[in-house]
Amino acid sequence: MKTETLKINITQRILNINDNKILSKIAKLLDEENIVGYDTEGNPISEKEYTKDIHEALHQLSEGKLETYSSEEVRKKILD
Repeated sequence: MKTETLKINITQRILNINDNKILSKIAKLLDEENIVGYDTEGNPISEKEYTKDIHEALHQLSEGKLETYSSEEVRKKILD
C-alpha cells in the first residue's frame, strides 16, 4: 500500500473511533515514535526523550551542576 493511501486509511479509521482508551493508546504511540532529531552517533531522538533531556539539563543548570560556556569561550576552544 502506498504511503499516502495508508495515511488516508489510518486517518479515516481514527476519525471513526469514539473510545478514549484507544485514542489515548494511539496518541501515546505517536508521541513515542515522533522523531525530532538525532544524537551524535546518528541514533533517533524521540520528542519524549528530547523533552526529558531538556528538563534534566535545566534542572542541572538551576542547581549549578551544568558546565556552560559563552559564545566567545566556545570560539576560543575551537580555534585554539
